[in-house]
Amino acid sequence: MPNKYYQSPRWSNEIADCSMPMTFDTYSNCSFGCLYCFAQFQRGVGDTKEAYLHKDVRNVSVERIKRMFTDPDKYGGQFKEYIKQRKVMQWGGLSDQFDGFERQRGVTLELLKFFKEIDYPLCFSTKAAWFTEDDRYMSLIEGQKNWNFKFSIITLDDKVAHIIEKGVPSPQKRLDAIERIAKAGAGGATLRLRPFIIGISDKTYLDLIREAHNRGADAMSTEFFCVEMRSPTLKAFMPTFNEVCGFDVMKFYKLNSVSSGYLRLNRKVKEPFMRNMKNLCDELGMRFYVSDAHFKELCCNGSCCGLPPTWNYSRGQWCEALQIAKNSPDSLVRWADVKTDIMGLISQFQWIRANGFNCNSSEKRAKYEGMTMADYMRWLWNNPQSGQSPYKLFEGALVPVAKDEEGNLIYKFNGARF
Repeated sequence: MPNKYYQSPRWSNEIADCSMPMTFDTYSNCSFGCLYCFAQFQRGVGDTKEAYLHKDVRNVSVERIKRMFTDPDKYGGQFKEYIKQRKVMQWGGLSDQFDGFERQRGVTLELLKFFKEIDYPLCFSTKAAWFTEDDRYMSLIEGQKNWNFKFSIITLDDKVAHIIEKGVPSPQKRLDAIERIAKAGAGGATLRLRPFIIGISDKTYLDLIREAHNRGADAMSTEFFCVEMRSPTLKAFMPTFNEVCGFDVMKFYKLNSVSSGYLRLNRKVKEPFMRNMKNLCDELGMRFYVSDAHFKELCCNGSCCGLPPTWNYSRGQWCEALQIAKNSPDSLVRWADVKTDIMGLISQFQWIRANGFNCNSSEKRAKYEGMTMADYMRWLWNNPQSGQSPYKLFEGALVPVAKDEEGNLIYKFNGARF
């Protein structure tokens, strides 16, 4: 019999450059139907496909989560060091914790009460707005200085948003939510302009940033839309994207991507948009962040989701390495500069057993099976031709130039400085 509860948290598959690699979801499914959602490409396959597509949903066990955080040595499992060090947990990775399922079940609300009691730092990612008008939620959020809220908005155009983001409140309602959170005296509101879709986002993005700032957002984070050619779900949505964008999206991505399968637009296409966003944020006094592999060096600090530098996020990742190199007098970064959190947070378990991490490739299993997750990170650091190495991941923004006394690579900053 399958477990009646959804198993979360998990380790992010972007652990190599993620400041909050412990990511949490209340529900196994999302009531929203955004056409660009990467989670549907992961969940809408294999044994879980039918349950996902039919919106069958399970929630986490509130009691299990409480045990994890009140006695991490006994119940925290792989996450015990992360919890004990009170690193910020990302809430809302594959599902939205404030969606329609939450309105029915209220599991997030129960967990919010608990996390407020223990004063645990959290960073939420959502497209919802209703909870900011509900006193049960806002009474917990008000004054909670270590809770940060990211609101995803990709366009100011209500009609386009309604087509692309099915079941999601209008951009205007999400801006209203930003304003309510900003006025609540919590840990800040961030505009999450992700994914940035050329043909959709580029028509209103500067006005969107200005309006979010006017509503109280003190930061923004962006990332360009990527196309997974192998996803039958996304292929089925392509005619809609083509109609809304006004051009053949798949063809555009094939022409302007250097990869195959998973298509990521090249730096040249993105540069003018990144430059405009960065300049506007500087003008407005907003912190600017890039979750995209390209131009991540433009982040204000090492948390690409938009957390301020004073927050207790993980420094053991390559976005932090970029910032160290960018800001150091010699433009260099060493393994020793990032290894503390890597060794302290993820050296206690094997890579092959990492909760929720994609270890399914037989080739990867053969290569990394004997490693801890920390060993895996060090291997990535020292193998620049690996796709998740600092060199390959950022396409040359960090370049290996030497080795330290222990044989670990030393990288030099070679990225953009707008």
